[in-house]
Amino acid sequence: MIQKQLIELIQQHHTDIGETELRFALNRAKDDFCAKTEIIVNSWVQTSTAGQRYYPLDSEVLRVKEVQINDVVIPRLIGRPIIDDDEYDAAVGLTAGSSTSNERYWFIENDKLGVVEKVSSAITRDGKQSDYQSISEAKEIRVIAVAKDTDFGESLSQTSAIPSQFQEALVFKVIADLMLRSGSTTFNPELSNLFEAKYMQLTKDAKKYARDGKIHAGAAVIRPTDF
Repeated sequence: MIQKQLIELIQQHHTDIGETELRFALNRAKDDFCAKTEIIVNSWVQTSTAGQRYYPLDSEVLRVKEVQINDVVIPRLIGRPIIDDDEYDAAVGLTAGSSTSNERYWFIENDKLGVVEKVSSAITRDGKQSDYQSISEAKEIRVIAVAKDTDFGESLSQTSAIPSQFQEALVFKVIADLMLRSGSTTFNPELSNLFEAKYMQLTKDAKKYARDGKIHAGAAVIRPTDF
């Protein structure tokens, strides 16, 4: 369904609410549905920089599932390295690692993706040693992650990446939430519970569908960013 059709279905129960408010409500419902079901899996590509440890994650990423370097899956690092060497500055003699390794790992730190290489005694700081240094070469980084759906904009012809058989869940969620607004002419907790139950049933079905791996939304490219 296009955005206009979703709005019209909601307005059958909430005739006094306009398109702009319903668009915001639909976007909130999409975020909730995608987080609960993990039904959208997307991929993003960027290029590493020698000596740079941290890379931005797209704002639509909910949970990173897999990271690849040059199309090779790398494991997730349990914990994090005790020394952070993402501070290279030639002016003070700090440079990218002189050695390299294809034994690479990823981790999440402060909503950024960290990529490191394991090299014996790679870094020494303040009497401590770490076997993990920031990635030392320019490589393609591919992040595969559970993602939010792109927000609806002003175009009423926009569609959702959520599979069509589950899109009615968004309508149920918005109708249910709006029926709980105090002072509203459509305030009806009992009927809200009914629509919320319909929403939760579709959420349950969609979660099972997602576990079967039957949706992939596409790919995007992230431009390198300096921090």
